[in-house]
Amino acid sequence: MLPWRRILDNVAFGLEKLKLSRAERRERAESALARVGLADLANRWPFQLSGGQRQRVALARALAVQPHVLLMDEPFSALDALTREALQDELIRLCRAAGQTVLFVTHDIEEAVYLADRVVVLAGSPGHIRATHVIDTPHPRDRTSPALQEMAQRIRSDLLLTDRVAA
Repeated sequence: MLPWRRILDNVAFGLEKLKLSRAERRERAESALARVGLADLANRWPFQLSGGQRQRVALARALAVQPHVLLMDEPFSALDALTREALQDELIRLCRAAGQTVLFVTHDIEEAVYLADRVVVLAGSPGHIRATHVIDTPHPRDRTSPALQEMAQRIRSDLLLTDRVAA
């Protein structure tokens, strides 16, 4: 986030290059902040937010431009477990409501299985696809369900096999 801009202005930043009126940029930024539950923090500065709130602002900034595909690279890795789980649930809710596709990179197998409809396991050097798993458990999902735990174990097996092949 840009430290010299308030939260609303940080969310609106990506909209400045679009041919939108100032009022429409503001409306979209406010709407995005409301979608991530931070409408009441719009006039705060970035230093006034917690790590989880900053992650939600980053998500709002991405959602405000209304992309067809949302690219996320380890967005929750630096968060505590409770905040991470809350944001995972929020991401699912927001993207399903908007009908958005998300390409999500993570090293956390449980996170991948919980969030994804399809998990692609990448391997070694040169990089290649080791395996693809379809996660057909319907949403909302129970993190502790045997089906998700079994799928996570299958993915772990693919990763262990990858490590043995590389050695």
